[in-house]
Amino acid sequence: MFRSSALGRGSNSMKICVIIPAFNNDTTVGAVVEKARQQVDHVVVIDDGSEDDTAQVSRDAGAHVIEIAKNRGKGNALRVGFRYAVTHDFDASITLDADLQHDPFEIPRFIECYVRTRAKIIIGDRLRDKKEIPRIRYCFNRIGTYTFSWLLGQPIKDSQCGYRLYDRKVMEGIPITKESFEAEADVLLRVGKQGFTIQFVPIRAIYFWDRSHRSYYRPVRDTFRICIIFLMNLFWKDR
Repeated sequence: MFRSSALGRGSNSMKICVIIPAFNNDTTVGAVVEKARQQVDHVVVIDDGSEDDTAQVSRDAGAHVIEIAKNRGKGNALRVGFRYAVTHDFDASITLDADLQHDPFEIPRFIECYVRTRAKIIIGDRLRDKKEIPRIRYCFNRIGTYTFSWLLGQPIKDSQCGYRLYDRKVMEGIPITKESFEAEADVLLRVGKQGFTIQFVPIRAIYFWDRSHRSYYRPVRDTFRICIIFLMNLFWKDR
């Protein structure tokens, strides 16, 4: 099978893939795939019902593409990607966005942290780069870091970043039950409540203001959904 070309010492038997959920990202996904393939051998694009050339551009760039007929949201795309990674016997997956707001050249930071700590989830920390983050998103994320840290009893540096490494135990054992962006918050809370240590690596905060770099995250609406997930994890202990 495929092996990461960026793995460090003592990790020759470890297999890591990159999973890229994508929806109408044909102007950027090719560059993301090409850069990611310089770091790992196997890149999977989950084309979430795109109406443009996202699937073909991804294939041309060297990705394995899984096409979903109808747009169902990031949570479902991650569910499909995790199922693929587990079925193909990967030890971990790294998720990043298709709009170039995550720099694929920072993938080695996640892998090095994983090799060193064997953490079950590793999250990119953008909040050190405050000046690059839109104010409303920074404020909502900062609130999330405090509340998530309080609930989980361990420091959470960036609660909303989708640039993550997931260990196989998380992909197999933490079901994704939400369809949209709140799925990532739900997984984070479940991982923390099961007692797994959560690690963070510093990454650049990259934001674009032109429509060619499409992000479908809506700060107010999606933060509200994340708040609901938080409350559910707070009051319903058996989730």
